[in-house]
Amino acid sequence: MPQLSIIVPIYNVENFLDQCLSSIRNQTFKDWECLLFSDGSKDGSIDIMKRFAADDSRFKVIEKKNEGYGTTCNRGLDMAQAEWVTIVEPDDFIDSHMYERLLGRTTSPAGSLDVIKGGYWEYFDGRDGYADALNEPNLCRFMPKRRCEFNLEEFTSPFYHHPSIWSAVYRRGFLNGENKANRTIRFKQVPGAGWTDNPFFAETMVLADRIAWLPGKYYYYRQTNPGASVFLKDFHLPFDRLREMREFLNEQHVSKGIMRAFYSREFDYVTSIIGEFGYDDRNPEVRELIYEVFASMDRKEVFLMDLKPEFRDYYMDFMGDSYKTREHEREDQPDLSIVLLTKNPRPWIVETLEWFTNFKKLSCEFIIADAGSRDSTMVVAREFAKTDKRFVFAGTGMDEQGNVRQSTLAERVGASVKIARGKYIIFVPSRFILGEDMLKAAVMGAKRSTADVALLNAGTDDCDYLAQKMIDRNDVEPEYFVDKADNRHGAIYGRFATRDIPEIAMRSNWEYGFRKLFRTDFLRSQGIEAGDHDIADNLITFSARAMLATANICYLDLKFDWNVQNVQRQRVVSEFWLELQHKPLYNSEPEEDIDSVLALGECLKRRGVYDLYEQGYLNALLGAFMNGLGTRFAPSHIDAYLEQYLETVKEQLDVAKHGALYFADAGAFNQFQKVATGHVDLWLEECMLGEREGNFEQGKAMDELYKSTRFKVGEQVVRATKAISPSWFVARAQAAARLAKRKH
Repeated sequence: MPQLSIIVPIYNVENFLDQCLSSIRNQTFKDWECLLFSDGSKDGSIDIMKRFAADDSRFKVIEKKNEGYGTTCNRGLDMAQAEWVTIVEPDDFIDSHMYERLLGRTTSPAGSLDVIKGGYWEYFDGRDGYADALNEPNLCRFMPKRRCEFNLEEFTSPFYHHPSIWSAVYRRGFLNGENKANRTIRFKQVPGAGWTDNPFFAETMVLADRIAWLPGKYYYYRQTNPGASVFLKDFHLPFDRLREMREFLNEQHVSKGIMRAFYSREFDYVTSIIGEFGYDDRNPEVRELIYEVFASMDRKEVFLMDLKPEFRDYYMDFMGDSYKTREHEREDQPDLSIVLLTKNPRPWIVETLEWFTNFKKLSCEFIIADAGSRDSTMVVAREFAKTDKRFVFAGTGMDEQGNVRQSTLAERVGASVKIARGKYIIFVPSRFILGEDMLKAAVMGAKRSTADVALLNAGTDDCDYLAQKMIDRNDVEPEYFVDKADNRHGAIYGRFATRDIPEIAMRSNWEYGFRKLFRTDFLRSQGIEAGDHDIADNLITFSARAMLATANICYLDLKFDWNVQNVQRQRVVSEFWLELQHKPLYNSEPEEDIDSVLALGECLKRRGVYDLYEQGYLNALLGAFMNGLGTRFAPSHIDAYLEQYLETVKEQLDVAKHGALYFADAGAFNQFQKVATGHVDLWLEECMLGEREGNFEQGKAMDELYKSTRFKVGEQVVRATKAISPSWFVARAQAAARLAKRKH
């Protein structure tokens, strides 16, 4: 009888099977049998299986109809003859020393050694000039870097991570009922792959008397097979498996520590289903399944866990206990209409809406202009609108039947201007929040200057230029522009027409982004519309049309009242791996605004005013180009961006003609010269060094904070309070603290 039975469930993997079986045949550990199950394969897999079996009698071929991963693995477990069993998936492969290492020690003086588990690599096939690549998974990053043994009650860390059932060997007697529950451990028999490794993983981990861990990585888990189960085709599968695991854990009365690890797994799966796999949490069926998961959790334990903030926030938002909508009546003629431009902002929309619903001093309304978000943004927004009547909707992306309808930015902007009741209007991307005092001061400044367009800042390098323009016109005395330390606000610069400030007008248009107030009646009377290439962060064509149509532009220095915050949680993933997987990118790469700047240039030419505003326009183009380049996170994105825009931008900027003094942003100009002369690698290196320097300074600041007496005393107080307080009190306090942190 062999010491190890290796089960390989095979279905249409001819492209990878030879590598897989070769890696088994080449094991330095020789005492094994390998059960090759053809699960109804229709490609050339069966021929490969028979070839290996003909050359090596340890391979045994079993042909059968298609029954799915779980049923096939169960057939293997029932047929296995060895003391130990394992599974290898046919699109993966293993290190030649894997089983020699794992089976080097199979007994323990502390009890029955039931599971011996090693690490693994995530493996990516090379393409497009890239060689094959490896990535270390979370399991290996967080598990001990030395050999150890434990049971799950003693050490729950494995339960937080990928099941990776194939990186372990299992004592066959243990699977056949020699365990704590006298339970035969088998896979769920469902069609396809079905995520059946999850319940199997839970049962083996929980019921094992002793688990041995070896930190070496011996298994290569392929991420680049489009037919593999890493690509979710049916959103029901993970929820079904979670339900089965939950029922099992409840039956076994596991510890709170294990349940916390399981909750973490549930959070991972829910957020992956919505974020990574792209399912819509507004779908009633998806929403019901998420609710089932969250409702099953012990709320107290959720707040005692060390959860990612975004997980806890999503839980609180979904269960409706994370925000309180305040009652406000709608004003007939508010001072300001705040248009929130939304497009799938679910991770931060509650924080944004909570911020604005707390406004008390500013006479305002909030217009939700949605692009047809495919998340639950509108569900949340309508909850706020039920009690805070200041929230209204324009271009919501919903038709009369409540179905998603995509709308352009121009449509949303136009609809917002049409229904706005405010004297002034501002368009804010939903990931930004602006201080109430800041907006109140902005409205006051716009009224005082009777501006049609007000550009908001907290001081500007152009103040001398603007001040001199006003002094030359005898608008004010020079003394007016001398700031006093106790002045809450700086000067109001203006009123100007764009022709009064031609060198900076279009640069200001780009630099100030969405931080502009417009007089609503002015927009309507002039028929100002957004351009086809405008983006929410920077309505460049819209703003340019407004600025060119008025002689009443002012710059407002809001000084101490300035308060603009980005509440989007930035996530920059390892784009290299995602590119190899051909999976949708899931990151925080912002929209580019260079197309809108180029469209502005064409607009100026059509109006016959390009020469007048050329300097400001070219400065805007330089800034937009370098900003867009600097926010591309994948190598292929950088290449595509340069291929699409570099030559056009080089031609228009004409550095040889204009020279360095023509451009206001010296840093952007210097970086552009590196890129324009083919030294992209140098530019990237300097970007990297700049990031390192910033991280180093942040690290120093955090280290100083942790070493400070105030922090140490505070930490001791918190620990002491937790130690003497009941768990319900700690959980309630942490929930309240999380809410307070989000609001402030």
